[in-house]
Amino acid sequence: MPTLLSQNHRPSDSSSDSSSSNHSAYVAVLLLGLTLALRFAPLPENFSAFGALAIFCGLYTSGSFRWWFPIAALFLADCIGHFAGIPGMGFYHLPSMVLNYTGFAVMTMVSAGFSRWVKTSSGMVSQAFATMALVAFLASACFFLISNFGAWLDPLMQYEKSPSGLMQCYLAGLPFWRSTLSSDILFTLGFSLFASVLAPAVNRLSWTK
Repeated sequence: MPTLLSQNHRPSDSSSDSSSSNHSAYVAVLLLGLTLALRFAPLPENFSAFGALAIFCGLYTSGSFRWWFPIAALFLADCIGHFAGIPGMGFYHLPSMVLNYTGFAVMTMVSAGFSRWVKTSSGMVSQAFATMALVAFLASACFFLISNFGAWLDPLMQYEKSPSGLMQCYLAGLPFWRSTLSSDILFTLGFSLFASVLAPAVNRLSWTK
């Protein structure tokens, strides 16, 4: 799979990593618009592109941008949902909300840990897609564990505050995670493919400056 920085336009080795990361940040900003639009689209419950945006930033961007951008994107969506009065969106039980945001940060951390592995597998399309799907699965599983712990803490969910109550919460969340996992994998692959297709245009823009 092509990377964001095409081989024909690669600068010196000393600057290639930072240049590719900068290009990826540009693409992430474009993906934010798509992610927000999908957030307000009539998609199935728990089917969202925000997890994939966090994974994309972990895989392809670097520095502080990698960490604050996905969280800022999610916060922006929550603000829009809250002030627009959209049911099921906006601010909610603070501990649960904090754990949801923590879950997204962990998704970025997990994907960042596998970023070099994904990039080294980019020579074969099938291997690259399989690797990214695996990373998306692991990141999504971490989010499920963290966010459902927050749901267990939420008094509105009325789970017994005991190990059995926590287990019941996780079991009840599995059907919802099926939709979340599907969207995390599909959008991660789609975002990576979009970035690959957009790479020549991003490279031309960079070299015309």
